[in-house]
Amino acid sequence: MLIQFEVDNFNSIKDTVTFNMQSTLEENNHSFKKFNYNLLQTAVIYGANASGKSNLLKAMNQMTSLVLNRDGVNQSTSKIEHQPFLLNSETQDASTSFEIIFIVEEIVFRYGFEYDSETIYSEWLFSSGKVKRESKLFFRDIEDDEFYVNSTKFKEGRGLEKKTLPNHLFLWKCDSENGEIAKKIMHWFSNFNIIDGIDNRGYLNYTNNKLKDKSFKEDILNLVKVADLGISDITTHEEKMSSDVFEEMNIPANIKESILRDGGLSRFDTLTQHKKFDKQNNFIGNIEFDLNENESLGTQKFFAMSAPIIDTLKYGKVLIIDELDASLHPILTMHLIKMFHNKEINKHNAQLIFATHDTNLLQSDLLYRDQIYFTEKNKYGATDLYSLLEYKEISTRKDTNKEKYYLQGRYGAIPFIGEFNFKDTQNES
Repeated sequence: MLIQFEVDNFNSIKDTVTFNMQSTLEENNHSFKKFNYNLLQTAVIYGANASGKSNLLKAMNQMTSLVLNRDGVNQSTSKIEHQPFLLNSETQDASTSFEIIFIVEEIVFRYGFEYDSETIYSEWLFSSGKVKRESKLFFRDIEDDEFYVNSTKFKEGRGLEKKTLPNHLFLWKCDSENGEIAKKIMHWFSNFNIIDGIDNRGYLNYTNNKLKDKSFKEDILNLVKVADLGISDITTHEEKMSSDVFEEMNIPANIKESILRDGGLSRFDTLTQHKKFDKQNNFIGNIEFDLNENESLGTQKFFAMSAPIIDTLKYGKVLIIDELDASLHPILTMHLIKMFHNKEINKHNAQLIFATHDTNLLQSDLLYRDQIYFTEKNKYGATDLYSLLEYKEISTRKDTNKEKYYLQGRYGAIPFIGEFNFKDTQNES
């Protein structure tokens, strides 16, 4: 369960911005209670193109990638992926920091770190229980030569301080030594699902693999049928690919080894089944379509997203989707959001965070004020993040037309379109 995320100096985000999943309204069907927290089940980010809404989600993804060490930072000379704000001389060579607050089982963790391409400058982990005060589990600060490990509440970290390289997270070291708390945190981050709503290739294979599980396939098929896409069944044909493809795709050796350990690369042909009728509209059988050749982009996207959505709902994970509305009908987008608000479907308090341009979602009570965020760039190219709650004087009434006010620019976060004119080249000749 995600409570809060904070980022400083990342891509278009120059100064610290905070994204909060705590509901400020009374408990309702859009939130759930955990300890003293009333947490949102969904939240949306609006903003003009290039305003930075995608960069906020990328920041979450970047922190997750670093925690899980997806880039394989194994040696003292390995570089850490670092993307600071480049439009200011003060930040272009400065460090980036992330901090996240989340709940694992019955513990609230606050974890963060500050880094650049070569060094983890500081790292910290705090925890608290249902009513207990926050305890410091560990804290490191390279510049002040400080490295504190709580010998009582974080025994797994004792003696590992000097074994941690300057460009390595201490959390990695504790996890590699089978630390119980570190493993819980790593597992939570591995359940942080982040997908791109425009490019579905990354999670299409995941969905195809899930079709091998009979129970999961039934859930996928049921979700696709509910979406009224005309599909009665889905099958896949898997073909193992030759190892030569690694050289052709120029895949690094460490990634190649990891893929081979997991069974190698496969090529999937996904086939959808549709009912066929004669000229009197009598059912005469089924016909198979190739998903990529014969189905619409919206159908392809919805199918690809189906497994991550079901996986998130079944196991109470966090799902991040950029450009959720791309290629999807507004009614279908609304349906996906309502699934997360439905207590009968979302039994394990899964959370959905998404970015969109679909203003139809603002028309109804589908989203409350504390679920709506905006991003806007200032004249210096830096992203600001703010909530609709900041506009209390014009958005507290239930009948407020949030879509109308947003498009009128009363909440900001919209593009300001200039006037375009062709250059008059006739007079120049």
